[in-house]
Amino acid sequence: MRFRGLVLIVALAIGVAAPLNTLADPATRVEDALWGDGVTWDTVLTDTSFTQPPSHSVDLLYNFGMSGLSGQRGVSSNVPGDRDYNGGRWWVQMVVFTDAGRLVHDPDGDGVVNFELTSADEVQTHVDLGHIVIYPTSTYFVCPLRRSR
Repeated sequence: MRFRGLVLIVALAIGVAAPLNTLADPATRVEDALWGDGVTWDTVLTDTSFTQPPSHSVDLLYNFGMSGLSGQRGVSSNVPGDRDYNGGRWWVQMVVFTDAGRLVHDPDGDGVVNFELTSADEVQTHVDLGHIVIYPTSTYFVCPLRRSR
């Protein structure tokens, strides 16, 4: 049960909505799980997490799971091929839409974003515009990225 709970935490951290029965296998590939550099990436769920920052580098994973709007997948700060990509070692950053951000990202008021942010640069732009606020967490885990098929 501890393992299944950990995999569920990892899945929620990347914003993946996968049936619980698929979470029992730590090598589950989740297609189109998140955005990075303007393209979607698959990820492979693992049972590896850290209770404190690892001594090696981590990438930021912007999680919109509790943002106030649905429909926005997570966004990675780095992806495979980037010089600074750290192999899928993540530090989760929770993202919340501000009132102004909800007006821009959900103008029809249905609770679903009308467009997704697709890169870390876009995330930062919308922070600067006051549309979102980022909260660092104490969640660190490993979940490598694979090019979407």
